[in-house]
Amino acid sequence: MSLVSVCSPQTQAELDTIVALLEGRDVPCFVRDSACGAPSHPAQLPRRGSRTVMVPAHCLSRAVELIGQLHGPSTAPHQSPRSLRGFLGLILDACLVPGRGK
Repeated sequence: MSLVSVCSPQTQAELDTIVALLEGRDVPCFVRDSACGAPSHPAQLPRRGSRTVMVPAHCLSRAVELIGQLHGPSTAPHQSPRSLRGFLGLILDACLVPGRGK
């Protein structure tokens, strides 16, 4: 399986959010920790250092689309979300409204 980089979150909260979003939409993801070097499942990583979210190459467009929804249409996936309230609204809509997001 070929993994490609999607984004490098600036904070632990952003990393956790992106991982939860991708996994919640059945997009497998891994986190490359600069200290470890090799991609690992997010639950296996210590919370330190620079990290990059990676997905299988065939899932890249879906991952970029989902992460882009967090940031709105005018920002790139590498930037942080505009507001916590908007982000939480997106997550709650996806989780609580039947049929949305899949």
